[in-house]
Amino acid sequence: FFLLFCVCGHNAFFSSSCVSAARAPSVLPSALIRATHIGNDGDDVMSSSSSSKEVGKKAPPPSAHGHRLLPQYEIDLDLPPSQRYEPLFQDTATNLNATVWQFYRQYFEHDAVLLDVLYEISKKRGPENEEQQQEVDGLVERSRLPREFVQAVQMIYELQTLMVPVINGTKHHKQVDVIPEEYAALKRIPWRGPGCTGIVAMCADGNVYHARNLDFSPLDIMKNLVYVAVFTRGGKEVFRSQMAAGYTSVITAYKAGADGFTVERNTRFTDHLGGNEQTIQHLISGRPLNGWSLRKIAETHNSFDDVVKTISDTPYCSPEYNILSGVGKGKVLSKDPDRVAHVQTLGHPGVGENKRGDYVIMTNFDFYWGDIREYFDPTAGGVGKKTRREAAEANLARWPVGKLTPDALFETINAPYVLAKDTVFQMLTSVSANSWNASQPILQ
Repeated sequence: FFLLFCVCGHNAFFSSSCVSAARAPSVLPSALIRATHIGNDGDDVMSSSSSSKEVGKKAPPPSAHGHRLLPQYEIDLDLPPSQRYEPLFQDTATNLNATVWQFYRQYFEHDAVLLDVLYEISKKRGPENEEQQQEVDGLVERSRLPREFVQAVQMIYELQTLMVPVINGTKHHKQVDVIPEEYAALKRIPWRGPGCTGIVAMCADGNVYHARNLDFSPLDIMKNLVYVAVFTRGGKEVFRSQMAAGYTSVITAYKAGADGFTVERNTRFTDHLGGNEQTIQHLISGRPLNGWSLRKIAETHNSFDDVVKTISDTPYCSPEYNILSGVGKGKVLSKDPDRVAHVQTLGHPGVGENKRGDYVIMTNFDFYWGDIREYFDPTAGGVGKKTRREAAEANLARWPVGKLTPDALFETINAPYVLAKDTVFQMLTSVSANSWNASQPILQ
């Protein structure tokens, strides 16, 4: 099962052959990420001056002990869709297929009720569009996993939005939007949230940078599934994305160019009664999956403003946050399936947002409306601790307005209570600086 997400790098990141691009991004010159070396377990590791500090023994927050490089593969869009993921199966070093099988056997094979519900939704939904379905068919053929399973996990990100039944009490009087009874088994799906932190900031060097944590459980599986994908056509890079084996949609995408962009997906939970039922019905209706829509946008669009408008106008299956950066620009779109519920714009702070103006931030909650669910998030500190957003803003406050740096952003996404117990991917990139950095924190 594959998780798609923006990752790129220079040659030190490559486990497969390089591909040509008009402007190959360079790795960020960062004081926080120093030399590359081999860790004790044989994995590539990037040492970090922000790696774990001594913390109290009582409920310490997650911390990173260095950063691991990720395998990278070319996904050739000129190939028939069913053949595009062949490089993953040919790489015996990573053995991604064995990890996917472990995921299936450990969390699904013996839960007939959960599988029945997943498969029923997928059956009612029917096949995906021709291109995506051919990619899924190719994964089934090469992996030998049950067809129904590979088909169903394409809905992973949309189904995750069902996991928090409480609606924002500040806005909706503490109403609860339960999962319909016939789908109650979905509460047992193993991919868990909330998770993810995104920051888009104007830094002192005049460039906009995008920092991102992808938090996804179960950690023991997900940390071994993520990889870097470089989508190409005619031997040239179209866009880049982080992925995880078996999933064909993007979670974060990066497209280079004079008016290029990055787009990050964060889980957003329903903000109205009936939202969970609405998500299920959109899935059953066959409406294109959120991440596939974003993948096609990344493939076919080249302009930041055009991408913002297209995403805003595109129907989704479920609520979602889209965090975008470009050349001198940044936005956070809080999407309902059929509209944009809220917009944050870099340089123009709104009501309920931080007033600095030199960055925008999003985790998984409508904090600008006082979303109470944020304070029950267990992924970083838990109840009674700083939320991931609060911890990030407290760390960013150490730099005056106009003095933020890429190092400050990298330190922030690795700070206590920002880094989560299931952070499996990190990115720091800038389209205008033609630079980027992607890695996996080694958690302890």
